[in-house]
Amino acid sequence: MKKTIVFLFSLFALFGQAQTYNYSATTGDVSLSSAGTSFTIQQPATNGKNVKLSSALVYCSVACDITQAQNGTAATATAGTATAILPGGLFTPATATVWTASNVGSGTAVGGTIHQTSQQYIPIDLSKISMGNTGKNTNYTITISSITGTANITLFWTEAP
Repeated sequence: MKKTIVFLFSLFALFGQAQTYNYSATTGDVSLSSAGTSFTIQQPATNGKNVKLSSALVYCSVACDITQAQNGTAATATAGTATAILPGGLFTPATATVWTASNVGSGTAVGGTIHQTSQQYIPIDLSKISMGNTGKNTNYTITISSITGTANITLFWTEAP
């Protein structure tokens, strides 16, 4: 009898845990001519999930500067696509939206400027950043300075109820 009760409590604990889903999104290769580009991840104003950023991978074919900002005026263009990563997110769409040619308003600068040499992939650890689960201006933006060359920003994050 005791084993049955312990087994049942174990099952309740197992099924009571919140599922975490993994996602990524990318700008893809963007050809820039004396221009910069920004990538924003943003919470919906309501009904969001707890979004925790994981990392970003930034590429520039020429030397560039990379900056980060948070909580700018909400982005409204150009919407990107979040891709679910195995195992959990395949049937659960992301609640956070991504903007791959973002027009986000200026936010609070964070992280300083990263000076990147040409043809380098720079990983950025964002694992300490949690966007919570809702907020009109809750967003995080990575910007590549004005360059003439190719740029790519890819972001990885998790969502949980």
